[in-house]
Amino acid sequence: MPYVTRNNKGEIVTIHQNKNDENAQWLEQNDSEITVFINNTVSPNKVKKALTGSDNEMARVIEDLVDLLMEKQIFVYTELPEAVQAKLNVRKQLRQDMSSLENLIDEDDAIF
Repeated sequence: MPYVTRNNKGEIVTIHQNKNDENAQWLEQNDSEITVFINNTVSPNKVKKALTGSDNEMARVIEDLVDLLMEKQIFVYTELPEAVQAKLNVRKQLRQDMSSLENLIDEDDAIF
């Protein structure tokens, strides 16, 4: 370990334990290129950014799931804790406000 594959610029793009490609090159484990690749690939900032994006996506999924469960009468909205209801209400209102603003902007575009 490790075998690396490179792009046309000679930069490491993948690291493997076994030689799974004819073009794979074996490097010493403590090679500085491997250290740079790992540090650039698994930086805390990249992980935090990915988690933040995922959190935003999951918030919308949960909102849609709550709406679906209520629509199918699987549970009643008031069964949720008040704090959860308040947060869902705020987000729903923000989405409605954003939608209204987008509609106004689209209507104004026809004026010009």
